[in-house]
Amino acid sequence: MTNSGSSQADSIKRRQEESLTREKASVYELPYVDLSQTPIDRDAFSVLSEDVAQNKVIVIKEQKGVVQIAISNPNDPTTKNILNNLRDKYDRVDVFIGSETGIKEAWESHTSPKTKKKDITGSVQVSENILERFKGEITTVDSFQGVLNEISDQNASHVFELILSSALSMEATDIHIEPRKEGAIVRLKLDGLLYETAQLDDRLYKLVLSRIKLLSKLKLNIHDQPQEGRFSVMFEGRVVEIRASLLPSEYKEDIALRILDPKFLLSLSDLGIRDDLLATFKKQLTKPDGILFVTGPTGSGKTTTLYAGILHLNTPRVKIITIEDPIEYHVKGTTQTQVNEDEGYTFSAGLKAILRQDPDIVLIGELRERESAEVALQGALAGRKVLTTLHTMDAAGTAPRLTDLGIDPATTASALTASIAQRLVRKLCDACKVEKTISNKEYSKLSPLVRALPQEIQPELSDNQTKIYKNNPEGCSECRGTGYKGRVGVFEILTATKEIKNKISENPTDGELRDFAISQGMTTITQDAALKILNGITSIEEVERILGPLSE
Repeated sequence: MTNSGSSQADSIKRRQEESLTREKASVYELPYVDLSQTPIDRDAFSVLSEDVAQNKVIVIKEQKGVVQIAISNPNDPTTKNILNNLRDKYDRVDVFIGSETGIKEAWESHTSPKTKKKDITGSVQVSENILERFKGEITTVDSFQGVLNEISDQNASHVFELILSSALSMEATDIHIEPRKEGAIVRLKLDGLLYETAQLDDRLYKLVLSRIKLLSKLKLNIHDQPQEGRFSVMFEGRVVEIRASLLPSEYKEDIALRILDPKFLLSLSDLGIRDDLLATFKKQLTKPDGILFVTGPTGSGKTTTLYAGILHLNTPRVKIITIEDPIEYHVKGTTQTQVNEDEGYTFSAGLKAILRQDPDIVLIGELRERESAEVALQGALAGRKVLTTLHTMDAAGTAPRLTDLGIDPATTASALTASIAQRLVRKLCDACKVEKTISNKEYSKLSPLVRALPQEIQPELSDNQTKIYKNNPEGCSECRGTGYKGRVGVFEILTATKEIKNKISENPTDGELRDFAISQGMTTITQDAALKILNGITSIEEVERILGPLSE
């Protein structure tokens, strides 16, 4: 038999063993664990010696009087003796059923330096078989349930893999598993909207929940407190990090999984910034000092824009340090740190430490309170380039927001280089979008916005002649039946010119600064959205869903 044939036979044999182990777990009414895809704490190996365990028992996790173990045979005398000794020593012993091969390989991972680091991780490998089946059978968000029903009699790993593979293949940003009185529903967030894709019965929900807890190194026995963790997924040759959040709800635990796929890391040119604004953005980024803000509500793509800026600036000649909560994407060539308030590493404390490292560029995940804002602005005034985010509704709201935090307007005016406001709108599916002639009502909405644009970027707009596009409500296979595929940013940039700085020093309101910036030539988010409508990128309905009525 060839090496390939032998490997395939071994794989089949291993799957059969896991299937039998799963059935054994059901007979003994104990939870099943697939040790090939379950993280094992390094410190847990010290609880039992390999000689004592004899490859029949392995400790998965040990923490504060609680130990989690996997056993292959509950009736084995050695195993029973180990269980009794552990129960005498610990407040609680959580017992799982694992395969003999799984336990053996887990012990080998501890003793083999070549595999120890690889195996002791919270990761899951999405199988090629699941992927192939997914691609062939799931063509819309509504077709997910049928495939789930077909494999629901198999193990929880396959159900969980199907959920993960569907989300990753559809480029979802979040997976929500929401418990109901009976079972739970699975919803995927696609292009900013949630779509119900499947229902889980109580058995599958509990198995998936336990799987997520094990992968994320969360406490299996805690059900009435929020928990957060992370794990990774190997998918199509890349590592995707998943941020897990569990929240007690009326019935069971609500599960929210944030997908941090490195393919979501975009370059500046991929953000959808129109050419004139992109040139302005790049110019402000390359200034050696000062602070640049990216603003907008939660979920508006601020972090993606910040990372795009970092990727643009990242060269061997500069030192870039970040402080984030949490780190969302890993950027090669930068030093990234994460807030840990329990250890005293807050944004303000971290920033002070970072500035002592003599960085050229500092990225701050978000400015939330006065102390960190003061440190950030002082760092910018001391010659560093600072990039950060702020929760405001528009670019002009940055200065008043900092004033609300207790920052002197004169300090803001001195440090500020630019403020970018943005939102995300769904892009029409190019494969199925529908062309239409602009109506009188639509013309009356777009015309004032377009006429106020600088002459050099004004598009042609004629009543009853201009063609625009709308979504196909039935969608197609390209957009999974939604009519939209992907999202794009709409932007406005307030550049801190001498005139703008002088105005900020006067401590204006949001509206006053906005009106002044427009009088100085700033184009608005709404105007940028109007251009994207006329260019066939998005629809009027989608823009008004995000920005409200199209009027200035």
